[in-house]
Amino acid sequence: MPYSNDKARRAQCRELLNLRTHDVKHLLDSTGRISLDTLTPSQQIFQAMLQLCFFSSHREHPFDRMGGRTFPELLSYYCAALPRPDRLILRMSCAARVARYLLPTLTTASDKPAELTGIPGLRLEGIAGRSLVMRHLPTGGLLEFQDSRAKLDKWDLQQLEEIELGWRHLKDVSAVTPVEKNFAHYWTPTPCTTLRSSLIARGNLWWSTFRNEAVTDYSRRPGGRYRIRWAKGYSADELGALLTDSAVAIPGAVYTPAPCRGDAGILQLAGSMVELEGPE
Repeated sequence: MPYSNDKARRAQCRELLNLRTHDVKHLLDSTGRISLDTLTPSQQIFQAMLQLCFFSSHREHPFDRMGGRTFPELLSYYCAALPRPDRLILRMSCAARVARYLLPTLTTASDKPAELTGIPGLRLEGIAGRSLVMRHLPTGGLLEFQDSRAKLDKWDLQQLEEIELGWRHLKDVSAVTPVEKNFAHYWTPTPCTTLRSSLIARGNLWWSTFRNEAVTDYSRRPGGRYRIRWAKGYSADELGALLTDSAVAIPGAVYTPAPCRGDAGILQLAGSMVELEGPE
């Protein structure tokens, strides 16, 4: 029965993505089907860049230079991902505090070259109620942090304004700076852009497990580009099945299990490929 099937799929989507009951209605397309993927190329590029940021090793990513928490450690504040056609919404505790790490700042010290920390080109577009909306100027992509509390904390908002001596906020600068332009290759489309955009929209499949250690590494397979490996949670085959045959499946994606022990499974979409290597 179509209604019963839809109800079951929505329940599975809520469980897999850690959503509240009313969240699911915002994930439905005009036909009532679950839709997690943006079709806008610029938003896909931005989300693919975010995927590399949040699936990076400790201080490995060149944007990850601010003292305190690293990009992956920011996921300790993570609650849920709510993808929309025009933006990626991440529900976070202490949302303004997390945004402080992602909005770019620039060193002004005279005894060393200018150094950027945070995502180049990201700007704070608006604050309303419990949400902060950030736009990535080079792509036009949108990232919204929705605080898990009823409204944004005033102390956290003050922290968003305060930075250490010697650093300059770029959150109010209306154009991409020359230093930021040096990182343009990070928002250049690749064959894996659409696939990586889809993966971060389903990030809860990894992030729901404490200390999952999910990171993106370079593929060891000829013709491959990326390998995602993680230490805890679903096995590669279990995750591959969820990404291809469940309520949160990526439309058109195909998964091939690892050909032998110690190798990785292969997730493919429209000619692109990402390897999956999880716990056994």
